[in-house]
Amino acid sequence: MSEVRYGPVIGDYRAVELPVAASQMFHPNGAAFVYLDSSGYVTLAITATTYLFGWALVPRSLAGTDLANGYWTSNATAGASKVPVIAAAMNPKVAYRVPTTAAGGLAVAARIGECSDLVGVNDGTIQYATPGTNATDVLLNVALPEDGDTNSIIVTFNPNTIQRDTA
Repeated sequence: MSEVRYGPVIGDYRAVELPVAASQMFHPNGAAFVYLDSSGYVTLAITATTYLFGWALVPRSLAGTDLANGYWTSNATAGASKVPVIAAAMNPKVAYRVPTTAAGGLAVAARIGECSDLVGVNDGTIQYATPGTNATDVLLNVALPEDGDTNSIIVTFNPNTIQRDTA
């Protein structure tokens, strides 16, 4: 059985290259949702993030073999690393396959049309959606994966929680 790849799965998109905040850790087997900090740097979205800017196209390897610690880390100096980002406001028709967990609610048909929260920590662990919770509601569940995997779901950005500026 092949590994599941997460990221954009529906729609064409255009990415823009942006500077990354210091020491951001993206796990290759998770989601890559980001926001822009007050300096305009790409920052990994964490559980409490209430607005999302987009999806970072960071260096990824499903096995982690080409990544120093099993995850990609931006430079320790803010702005020294750059990554392409699919900005939600510029790409509203793009949908993403993201992992879920049993603790956060499995992907089932009853969840389509509902919102999901995002769970993330900037420590190199997997960022994932929680279809069974609704504190920040930053993601909108739009479909189930065609392969029947209940440990991932297809989402778009909740239009009410798209970050459009850094103020």
